[in-house]
Amino acid sequence: MAKDAVDFAIGPRAKALPSITDRIPLWGAEGLKAVRRQARSLAERYGWDKPLVEHLLHRYGAGIYDLVEAIDAQPDLARPLEHAPAYLRAEIHFAATHEQVLHLEDVMMHRTRLVYEVADAGLAAAPEIAAILADVNGWDAERVTAEISSYRDRVNADAAASLEDSDAAAIGARAAATDIAPMVPLGHPQESAVP
Repeated sequence: MAKDAVDFAIGPRAKALPSITDRIPLWGAEGLKAVRRQARSLAERYGWDKPLVEHLLHRYGAGIYDLVEAIDAQPDLARPLEHAPAYLRAEIHFAATHEQVLHLEDVMMHRTRLVYEVADAGLAAAPEIAAILADVNGWDAERVTAEISSYRDRVNADAAASLEDSDAAAIGARAAATDIAPMVPLGHPQESAVP
């Protein structure tokens, strides 16, 4: 699919300059076989069970060593999140340090799937996750509160929208929660001011 997209994007030049995306391994794929052989020792070293190790290998592949490096520097990152134990604290840290996460909502909805994996959409885990993000991103208490409040408003608005009986009413209910970082058109003077 990636090859098709690249070929389409470059148009007629695709025959003379074919895409090589089908031969480039995804991040974490290179060295994965060797890492799989070390999975048991990683599990023993950090106290992880087999399903957690499989989750980490599936999500990060050989990139699991980026998490291990952070854990070795900050051992509390090896622990699962208290209210979302399918995820390690290190995964949230990784999202902030390697994936440039700027908002709690991004972690809850895109970097993890807590928004639909747990009954409360991850609201109970939000303070712990926000604290990890705050440490990495330098957020103060006011910013942490704003991020949690914004995510809670989003969850509540989505829940209200799901109860509506028409698309128009659902869109209106969802619009009740404003985005913490509203969309700004590219090139707009406010673009550089968005947090």
